Amino acid sequence: MLRKSIITALFCLAGFSQASFAAVNLSVNPIDGSNTLRFGKIPAAGMEQAQEIHIRVSSTNGNRYQIFQRVLEPMMDEKGDALNLQVMETRTLPNSNSYGTLYLQNSDHLSMGDQLVYSSSESGESDSFIIGYSLNQNMVNANGSFRGRLIFTVRGMGNGSSDQATIDVFLDTSSNLKISVKGAHDPGRIRVRSSDITEKAADFVNVSFSGNSGQDIRIYQQLEAVPQNGSGQELGRDVLQLDAESDDAQSLRIQGLSPLKDNRTLIYSSNKDADNFVIYFLVNADQIQQQDAGTYAGKINYVVEAGPSKKEFPIDIQCEIPPVFSMNITTPPGGVSFTHVLAINPPQEKQVLVTVLSNLHKPYQVSQDLQTSMTNNQGKEFNNKYFTIQVQVPSGQKGQTDLTEFIPVQTGEYPIFSSDAQGSGATFEVAYRLQGYAQMSPGDFLAPIRLSLNQK
Repeated sequence: MLRKSIITALFCLAGFSQASFAAVNLSVNPIDGSNTLRFGKIPAAGMEQAQEIHIRVSSTNGNRYQIFQRVLEPMMDEKGDALNLQVMETRTLPNSNSYGTLYLQNSDHLSMGDQLVYSSSESGESDSFIIGYSLNQNMVNANGSFRGRLIFTVRGMGNGSSDQATIDVFLDTSSNLKISVKGAHDPGRIRVRSSDITEKAADFVNVSFSGNSGQDIRIYQQLEAVPQNGSGQELGRDVLQLDAESDDAQSLRIQGLSPLKDNRTLIYSSNKDADNFVIYFLVNADQIQQQDAGTYAGKINYVVEAGPSKKEFPIDIQCEIPPVFSMNITTPPGGVSFTHVLAINPPQEKQVLVTVLSNLHKPYQVSQDLQTSMTNNQGKEFNNKYFTIQVQVPSGQKGQTDLTEFIPVQTGEYPIFSSDAQGSGATFEVAYRLQGYAQMSPGDFLAPIRLSLNQK
């Protein structure tokens, strides 16, 4: 009989304990009728994407209780990368309850620790309320599909009653942003020619995007590989120039012609939903003359950052520098001619400006050829002893001449200027002086002089 009494008492105690722990019961249901919280792709700025949960508590023992929420499992993608907890904000909906006190009426981010959301009245009546969730776009630190779990707990105050409920949360932070970075004539390549000195002729990169959803979008340009020719020689830093054009110039960070820099450079910034602009590649006409002939190949990388996302668009760049070996001659009006030459008149002087352009890096000479002596309009010859020449090479100019003083002009062909060993371009002046003399035939004299450029 004693053993039977003890067993009965134990069963009674177990029944009493179960009734005590069932005094509060918790149910958690999304307002939309589903059994999970789902957030689609990040909405546009100013458009709130909110979800709400209806929380119900059934209380039967008349004791006070409190309800807490916390993150049970952080938001993680399939690779195990976690989303910033501050991405999701939460708050209770004011006046959605009938009794008790709602907490968390000011928005706060989710936490791995307990957050008090509700405290019942003294008499512990059953109650319900609504708690909402929204996304803080500025805190999104990764792109992808994420899954986490929230847990809600009701605890009796002054007794051991409690209950829990969990709910899964799904969040897609993938952006609708579409970006295009392409060359105008070849999607993956920009070709620059020595004649590309205006936007009308130059090749360009076309940059466009749409579906930005109001995020701050920044576009950077990075020279990944400086253009080099087959010998490994680099293209001069000032040879290539950039110019950008857009309907809204305020978003561009390139204003006017600027050299192609080798560091990371911000070229565009805005929060527009869509935009389009072009970047022209031009040459510096002065600098390209100093560049060796050849094909120079390099690479530019365009980096587009929008919120947490980052995309890169590499573009090859190719610059063609054709061989240059030319001479420009600027003569005075009428050429090297001398008018009204009389024995008693002071000497007349004419200057010829010579400019040599070369990127072959081979030495050269400028020669003068005078096949016959000068004659006047009656065919009378002029004594070359009184027809002299001098070559003036500016200080610091590369190259040399033996004609540093005025000497008589000789007939035939002979060098008047020699370049340095590297064949550097040069600009110098050739001065011709004519002095009248006794027994000369007066008149107008023309010098049939020819200048030529030759490699050594």
